[in-house]
Amino acid sequence: MKLNKKFVYASIASVLAISPVLSVVLSSNTEVTAAKTDTFTLNHNSYVYTSQGKRTYYNGKGTLRMGTTVNGSAKTTSINGKSYYPLTGGAYVKAANVGSINNEVQSGNLELNYNSYVYDKNGKRLGKFRGSKKNTHLRKGTPLKYSGSVEKIDRNSKQYFLVNDDNYNQSWLPYKKIGGKYYYNIGAGGYVNAANIGNIDNKPLYVAEATVTISPKDIDSKGVQIGLGKEQITVKPLQKIKVNRETLFRYDPTSSPSYIISGTKTGWFPKSYVQKEPRQRLLTFTADTYVLITSGTDIFDANGDLRPNQVDKAGLTTFIEGEKIPVDELLYIWSNKDNKAELYYHLGDVNGFTHTNFEENNEEHMSFIKAADSKYISGPFLKPLNTVDEAKADAKIATAADKKDLQKEIDQENAVHNTDGYKASGFKLYDDALKKAKEINSSDKATISEVKEATRRLQMQGKLAYLTNYEYSVYGISRKTMPEEY
Repeated sequence: MKLNKKFVYASIASVLAISPVLSVVLSSNTEVTAAKTDTFTLNHNSYVYTSQGKRTYYNGKGTLRMGTTVNGSAKTTSINGKSYYPLTGGAYVKAANVGSINNEVQSGNLELNYNSYVYDKNGKRLGKFRGSKKNTHLRKGTPLKYSGSVEKIDRNSKQYFLVNDDNYNQSWLPYKKIGGKYYYNIGAGGYVNAANIGNIDNKPLYVAEATVTISPKDIDSKGVQIGLGKEQITVKPLQKIKVNRETLFRYDPTSSPSYIISGTKTGWFPKSYVQKEPRQRLLTFTADTYVLITSGTDIFDANGDLRPNQVDKAGLTTFIEGEKIPVDELLYIWSNKDNKAELYYHLGDVNGFTHTNFEENNEEHMSFIKAADSKYISGPFLKPLNTVDEAKADAKIATAADKKDLQKEIDQENAVHNTDGYKASGFKLYDDALKKAKEINSSDKATISEVKEATRRLQMQGKLAYLTNYEYSVYGISRKTMPEEY
């Protein structure tokens, strides 16, 4: 069905080729070296050797071209002091010439995600590479040994980059910019276009910004409107648009994988609008911080005590491995019972997040999960709000002096209720936070940790009432974003 220009997507929710002298010819009937068969892809022209280190044939060939796939065992063996992989049939290849094993790129290698020519340092196509004309046009999936080394960088400072194991900080393999394009050095005077690289050291390559083309498939010639306010634009079939993030945009009753237009906060449109997706990954955007549950975990209160488990009917933990949970704080909580501090994430607001257990266990917005049972995946990268020593000090019963800041926030009740934002939207979350703050403020058993958490919650919700209508719309829409892949 064609879409007209008045349609607003989801409310904008959202080796050289050598002729060898072969001394030995191995029969194809030779016993297989290893029981398990692994697959190798070569990153270099490679001779084939016997177990004594003499050159021989493999399937009738004495030299295997870079990019060739062969079978054998991933367990290396030493021949004359050098490392080799045994192939089926009894032959061997140097381990240094293997770029990927079972489709996993080995350290020091990059992998093509697109057929690619080989260029010189000036961006001109080479006539020969590593002794052969055939090596100047490489097939998709070919691993290539790169020159240089992967280095740490400031976040979001490069066009092409890798995401570190913490899923936040970044690294890069230095590239060379030639005539507006980026190239990786693969040695022997050769370079390949970075746009044709999918993985480096078996990690996916990311791109800071990509250009996509709008498909005419579901959009008529009048186009479709995307974005809010000053950011609103009309995109038309075959129009090229720069995008820099992707996400899963939740808008009941559908969830659509989406891109965001570079330089905008509300310019979301579904991936289905584009003809082809970018060859490299884009960073995932979520306005909230999300963590992935890596080990089944229950919820705890601000004192590190286990809260009543509302889903223990089947013997399950509150959250199970694989779930994605929104959080908004990271802090140490001291447990008097265990006499130690641990890092916890504070559960964020629901925000269109559909999860019964999450809603039931977060009604008072004072619930926590252990950081050790989860892994950061997207959104603002949280740092601990306190230290272990501060957490220990905050495990004591709060005095009137300790509640001073909380009382100040409670005293802002009338001011908040009189804002245009509160009058227009009601801000139930503010009233919930206010109710809990008053309860803690009047309790003679509340700990300093509880008081501080109640103060932070009330401050956070109170600030929202002072946003303009447009600011609140942007805030509300962006917070419906969810992590797409994991």
